[in-house]
Amino acid sequence: MLEEALKKWFGFDSFKEGQKPIIENVLNHQHTLGILPTGSGKSLCYQLPTYIKQKPTLIISPLISLMDDQVMQMRKNGERSVSYIHSGMSYEEKMKNLKQLKSSKFIFLSPEFILHQDNIKWIDSIDLGMIVLDEAHCITEWGYDFRPHYALIGRITKKFPKATLLALTATAPLHLQEDIEDIVQTKLKVVKTKMSRDNIMLSHLNFENNAEKNEWLKSFIEHSGPTIIYVSSKKKCRELAQMIYDEGYLTGIYHGDLSYQERQTVQQQFIQNKIPMIVATSAFGMGINKPDIRTVIHYHLPVSPSSYLQEIGRAGRDGQLSQAISLYQPDDYFLLETILFADIITEADIDAFDQGANLPEQKAEILDVLATQYTIEQIKMIFSISEQRKKEGLLTMMGYKNLTTCRRHYLMSYFGETITPTKKCCDNDNTIQPINVLNKKKVARKMDYLEKLNQIFT
Repeated sequence: MLEEALKKWFGFDSFKEGQKPIIENVLNHQHTLGILPTGSGKSLCYQLPTYIKQKPTLIISPLISLMDDQVMQMRKNGERSVSYIHSGMSYEEKMKNLKQLKSSKFIFLSPEFILHQDNIKWIDSIDLGMIVLDEAHCITEWGYDFRPHYALIGRITKKFPKATLLALTATAPLHLQEDIEDIVQTKLKVVKTKMSRDNIMLSHLNFENNAEKNEWLKSFIEHSGPTIIYVSSKKKCRELAQMIYDEGYLTGIYHGDLSYQERQTVQQQFIQNKIPMIVATSAFGMGINKPDIRTVIHYHLPVSPSSYLQEIGRAGRDGQLSQAISLYQPDDYFLLETILFADIITEADIDAFDQGANLPEQKAEILDVLATQYTIEQIKMIFSISEQRKKEGLLTMMGYKNLTTCRRHYLMSYFGETITPTKKCCDNDNTIQPINVLNKKKVARKMDYLEKLNQIFT
């Protein structure tokens, strides 16, 4: 019985909703898309079958922080047969892990690493039992104009035809299944539980300008508990962190320009409650294992419902009441539009690429990768569909800010999910219960917040 294996390997008496049918599918060699809410134990869905089948599992992971967290948790639980490789490692660390790949039960790699022609040799002789696409929504969120190697994942699944494919995510737009099936050329069985997290209350505030936003934020954070404040630019990260620090609170920043070590340091200080809040771009999120985050604030609206659901899903993983608050002022729309479309690959770019003309380096690299798999006409179609989906996502978030009806119902309908609002649902239902967890002031004198953080972290 699966329950006996669960007890033996993990010490649990019963499965969480959705876990057992996913595991049964995998053990029956049925390629599966598992859609489970954030914090619902998705990793167990591949870890238990790995122990039962006694064959290694390849986990294709999108982020360094996610790999780090999963490997750390597995080693903390006593599993030593784990290897992973990412760009934050030294050459010596990479070589050590490469040599361990063939003897590891669990192998964590990025799509870019696996699909590099010099790296496939390290895993091509491994008798894989499973291939896991962790955070599978990244295939559609990132898979063409940001992380094009995601569009080539089918090459890996074809190379290991005996391995069972398991795609896992907490946010599944209606087109996700079709996109994954197109890329891997394989039909998937879907196991889906509700994505809505009822313990996260939703609210939204509209302002005239950023000065109003900032005044509200300064008055709010005293009682927000452990908090993530998401922003859409690295500059705003630094500005808000300094503003909050000037109010007397230690604050970390997290964005893509920080070094691997800097990101790790800030992340661990937040997890260990040495700083009460972090101001971050979307680079901070997946792989953050802190169950008691009480508040997620979006200083800028996310560009899509998928991004929003993922990011607010950091809150309340301990099951306790938590809150997600989004903020908006009119100039934000132009910022969001710029983020979405400033570097978009156009039909003219694709024609220029086809004719051998020079393009900006990033665009040329993306098209170089996609051209190994698709025709020029297919690439044009891919980016046309991608642009339309981005517009739809942004329009959905613009609708969210003006809602007078249930926010949770509106948000979940984007994913094809019908919900019954709970008693503590959203501000429009007039039932919201404010979080009141004190953040103690710890700053005794004015100082640049980076200077203070450096004192703490070194």
